[in-house]
Amino acid sequence: MTLPPYSTRPTLRVDLTQVKANYEALKSLAPRAKVAASVKADAYGLGIESIGRALYGAGCRIFFVATAGEGKFLRDAIGPNGAIYVLNGPAPRDKGTLLGAKLKPVISTIDQARYWADVSRETNEPPYTAIHIDTGMNRLGLTEHDVKTLAQEKDLWRAIKPEWVMSHLACSSTTDHPMNSAQLTMFKRLSAALPPTPMSIANTAGIYLGKNYHLQMVRPGIGLYGGKATDRPDKELGKSVVRLLAPILQVRYIKAGENIGYDATHTAKRDMRLAVVGAGYADGVPVALSNNGHAIIHDTPILVVGRVSMDLTTLDTTDIHLPVQVGSVVEFLGEHMEERAREAGTINYELLARLGQRVRRDYWKPPQEPSKSGHKPVNRSAPPKRSSPPRRSQPRR
Repeated sequence: MTLPPYSTRPTLRVDLTQVKANYEALKSLAPRAKVAASVKADAYGLGIESIGRALYGAGCRIFFVATAGEGKFLRDAIGPNGAIYVLNGPAPRDKGTLLGAKLKPVISTIDQARYWADVSRETNEPPYTAIHIDTGMNRLGLTEHDVKTLAQEKDLWRAIKPEWVMSHLACSSTTDHPMNSAQLTMFKRLSAALPPTPMSIANTAGIYLGKNYHLQMVRPGIGLYGGKATDRPDKELGKSVVRLLAPILQVRYIKAGENIGYDATHTAKRDMRLAVVGAGYADGVPVALSNNGHAIIHDTPILVVGRVSMDLTTLDTTDIHLPVQVGSVVEFLGEHMEERAREAGTINYELLARLGQRVRRDYWKPPQEPSKSGHKPVNRSAPPKRSSPPRRSQPRR
């Protein structure tokens, strides 16, 4: 028997054109604010180099990452222009990377401010910074006491050269949560104690809270990648950009009473036809979908049976009447991302950020129409063309 042409490797298809369209849609909601892009955690699992270049081509010039290492990858991808802010702030072992890649640390403590002031005084043209104020999330950020200290120490302020003052909303996904307005009020009050500086508080969900939250810059993340961010998803403009696909490696027929997978967590109640698919939790299929979640084949949801293992997932295809054969493609993630997240008891952010490094990224965009002269059009807004760096063999950030 001749096998069909297929690969055992799962594929993540990323629609770069839709990423750009989502960026434009979010811009339309905040027309008076700058629109930055959160591309931390490898652009939410989609690939920081390709996503960064796509967003740069769409006109984005301000990016946020979590660590200096992420910022270095992005800088290599988009070139020397564009501001890249590092949310986790400056640290001594990251100094070389921050300076070498011209990354801008986000200052969250007075100690960080003093450290970066020392670095700045001994460095020619040190990068500017942003100041992060905590307004009730109790995560990163300056306390009210810290803000007062920074306001009093004018030499320290001048040394770190803040370009932005920012905070982060804790409950913006719940549209009418009282903490939203409380945080905005506190943010404006504390910011007023500092020298006049542009302000930012809104993530994707914050954009949908309205113009009072847009201030001078918004910082969308999940909305760029098609994930829903609020309790009113029907009002959101972003569309899905990803499809996690995997091939069927084997079709099995079992009898009622037989067991499936590790620890025999599923016992067949009837004769079954199973599809063993080449994707598991190492690729971004959560173990929590075991005996509970679904995948899609022939536009039909089919149940995961047995435990999701590292490399393989077993699906019940007994009731599928269209062909189910080796090499056929199954979809684990796509337009139904929110439903998969609910089945796994998690959030769409985690589904994307946990996509495995061995999954092949397939970036798609429509071909450009040739000009009348026969030459390909030049995208003047795109960064310098660079060869794509190899996928990185490092732990997921």
